Amino acid sequence: MTQICLLALADVARDARTLNVARTLAEAGFGVTVIAAGNATGEPYDHRVWSDPGGRAWQRWMSFHRFAMPQAPQAPVYAAMDFWALPTAARLARRNNARLLYDAREFTFALGPLAGRPVRQRVIEYVERRYIRRADTVTVSGPLDADIIAAHYGLRQRPDVILNVPPYAPPAATSPLRAACGLDASVPLILYQGVVHHGRGLRPMMEAMRQLPDVHLAVIGDGPAAIELREYGEQLGLSQRVHWLGVKPYDQLHEWTCGATIGLTLIEPLSESYRYALPNKFYEYMRAHLPQLVTDLPALRAALAQHPVGMQVPETLTAADVADAVRQLLVPATHAAFVEQCTSFKDIAWERQAATVLDIYTDLVER
Repeated sequence: MTQICLLALADVARDARTLNVARTLAEAGFGVTVIAAGNATGEPYDHRVWSDPGGRAWQRWMSFHRFAMPQAPQAPVYAAMDFWALPTAARLARRNNARLLYDAREFTFALGPLAGRPVRQRVIEYVERRYIRRADTVTVSGPLDADIIAAHYGLRQRPDVILNVPPYAPPAATSPLRAACGLDASVPLILYQGVVHHGRGLRPMMEAMRQLPDVHLAVIGDGPAAIELREYGEQLGLSQRVHWLGVKPYDQLHEWTCGATIGLTLIEPLSESYRYALPNKFYEYMRAHLPQLVTDLPALRAALAQHPVGMQVPETLTAADVADAVRQLLVPATHAAFVEQCTSFKDIAWERQAATVLDIYTDLVER
């Protein structure tokens, strides 16, 4: 059984990308070892559990590196499933004369949370530039990402695109979402799911809610900006209409998602990484048949042109524009038309991406 080692400085139970790749490879007959945090009971791969100490990024990386280096098995392929795992995966690949794959999920050289922190940003870009050129294969989650990353780092080979879509599932017949929020089916409920950072559209959405007195917002996720944004909602008088539900395991997320009325995919272009973002949630909402609010930015614009499943909002994200888009989506005929468009999700679901994953890893093993 050919071994493949995936490394991610993340909780694998919440990391859709790593989880889907690991399951795909294991089900195809590869021996897969995942080095990451989290609980992987009953999974078809070997999970070597790193205990995330929290704290600063460099402290977490050092802890991960010290754990992974002796824990990783000898394998012909090591895959860094995020930037933070890249130096460790590169060293393992060099030590074992193996192939290196790097999954470049975002523009690490232009991170939204590092806007205004140029020194940190330059250090991270230097590290990525050093190691990305050692990778035998680079993968990304969108076509525009492939072109921009290849140009930025002068890569000889364009990265392979694997869309970050979930596996196919029909909309869930029941959902715990509304009960968790204390709402019945008649209340318009907008859902945000994902990491809670600034620049993810939560502030503009809350500002728009002052013009939408009947609309509620549910937030599934957590992150560095959660406390500040929660306080901001309270300042706006929205404490009874914004529901903070915390993180849910990836395998339970679909059921929760299906209870909403509208999905929130409002990205604020704070950086190039955000400007060209094509987040998981676009496809997760689509799978759940949720029409969505989508910022008019390049990658999202292209995705929405291919799959017209929601309303575009100008990138300025004024409260008036967001509120107007919500009102349009809540018109029953408009909402139903976008729901119908969501049925095309089955044509792009993870099962379609799995063939690309297997081709990429098989090629690396056979080189």
